[in-house]
Amino acid sequence: MTPWTAPLARRHRWGNYRARCATGLTLVVLGVLATILTSTYSLHFLVAGVCLQLAGWLVLPGALWRRLAVVVPALASSILLLGGADFNGAFAALLACWLLVRHRPWLSYLAVIPSIAMSFLLKEQLNDYEQNWVGYLIGFAIAAAGAWLAWWLAGWINARKPRSRHVSSIEYGGSPADLNRI
Repeated sequence: MTPWTAPLARRHRWGNYRARCATGLTLVVLGVLATILTSTYSLHFLVAGVCLQLAGWLVLPGALWRRLAVVVPALASSILLLGGADFNGAFAALLACWLLVRHRPWLSYLAVIPSIAMSFLLKEQLNDYEQNWVGYLIGFAIAAAGAWLAWWLAGWINARKPRSRHVSSIEYGGSPADLNRI
């Protein structure tokens, strides 16, 4: 098994890392928002949301198999959010999809726990249809905080690993030519 490396250190076949990350994240968030805005009278938002999310997950930098593996669970989770505050646990699934695409180590998946806990708390507190926007807002905020927590956990885990002098050049963003200098 290969050690965890930050996606910045990986080579990409096309596009700039930051541009792909910003574009993909924007498309995914807009896709989820468009899906949430769907109603009986605005089904075109559902089609737009699914298309935006599909494009967003495919644009994000990461291994292709990871990006393809999360498409169906992420789309199903966002469509499940149409059920209202009772289904806010879908934000935990969306966060887990994000962590898989971003190549986070397994221990950083602990950041999904606050989203799961939030879904149980909100289910008891939000009972009316008019309160769904509060649940969505809190769900987005907790999922975003969970993504940052997972990023921090990944860095913390990576800092605690012992370094091999011969692998660190390639593993952390150097070129193979840097091995000659070691």
